[in-house]
Amino acid sequence: MQDLLTENQRARYAEFRKFVSSNVEPFANDWDREQRIPQRVISLLAKSGFLGCNLPAEYGGKEWDTVTFGLLNEALGRGSSSLTGVVTVQSMVSMALLKWGTDEQKRRWLPPLAKGEITGAFALTEPDAGSAIQSLVTEFVQKPGSDCLTLNGQKQWISCAQFADLFLVFGKLEERPLACVVHKASPGLEIEPIDGLMGFRAAGLAKLRFNSVEVPMANIIGKPGFALSHVAPVGLQYGRISTACSALGLLRGCYEESIGRAATRRVGEKTVGQFGMIRSFIAEMGTSLEAGAFLCHNACRSEDERLPEAFEKVLMAKYFTSRAAVCAASNALQIHGAAGFHESCAVSRYYRDAKIMEIIEGTTQIHEELLGKMFVGRARRTVN
Repeated sequence: MQDLLTENQRARYAEFRKFVSSNVEPFANDWDREQRIPQRVISLLAKSGFLGCNLPAEYGGKEWDTVTFGLLNEALGRGSSSLTGVVTVQSMVSMALLKWGTDEQKRRWLPPLAKGEITGAFALTEPDAGSAIQSLVTEFVQKPGSDCLTLNGQKQWISCAQFADLFLVFGKLEERPLACVVHKASPGLEIEPIDGLMGFRAAGLAKLRFNSVEVPMANIIGKPGFALSHVAPVGLQYGRISTACSALGLLRGCYEESIGRAATRRVGEKTVGQFGMIRSFIAEMGTSLEAGAFLCHNACRSEDERLPEAFEKVLMAKYFTSRAAVCAASNALQIHGAAGFHESCAVSRYYRDAKIMEIIEGTTQIHEELLGKMFVGRARRTVN
């Protein structure tokens, strides 16, 4: 897999791994236990340029290609899925604004997002509308003669919403899907932290309540009616890329922790790695890791080259790595035994974090529906 990377990409990946080794891995279990990421760590992400990595230089970004963005998410995913979530939603908001924002909107919001002066959150999911985004009930109302919209409704399970400064909110205006930027200081906006999650505990999830929040018309992103067909897909594409690569990083963590355990843990005269059943677990992990790396690289490269099949490739990468991560985390826990069941062991956190990968940015079942439809449709066109 490394042979497919450019020299620059390999060097960046080494930098990412070093960053995670020093600033993430030693503290990830503490963040999980405390259910929060310290602001100093988010500041480190910003200082390193990670929060604006895929934005153009004119807005303060790094202009990294999508392959490098994927490598960053993989490295962070090896250390902490929750921290990767910050990069995920920042890119979702930033890239949607870059594609569909006006020149004035981009000048206003992209530089502070790129520099980490503000953090974003992608407010799409509702209590009764997760993957079924067409079922949104959050409502924008325009008063006659006013240059403001009035926003009412709720959002739930919004990553990073506990500490975000800016929300890209999706709702409907006279039954037309609409996307707007809403600041956290807006009167009538209530942010209720969601604690007690099984995994992804430090990702700052929250419920949002909009109680007659006034939103300037100038904050509308794209055209009314285009929010779900044009604006949201840009953010969701980057969300899936980030999640696929983060799951790959979690899978790598399971593999590396497991081979280390298998090589050193002794049972009688043998190491654990000398038992066939353990070798079977590790064989599956290692093969899934290699396959997932190729799928993620192919997805990122397709996005960089703006290939028509990029959407499909990203779906496949996210589908495969999220499922493989769940399997690898379960097997890694078996290899570690009782030691892996304790919160001091990274494998315990991997096991709990892995499942969210099959839920966020579209569930496994949604991916199966979409991919199955694509594959059958392709066969049908070939026959005809």
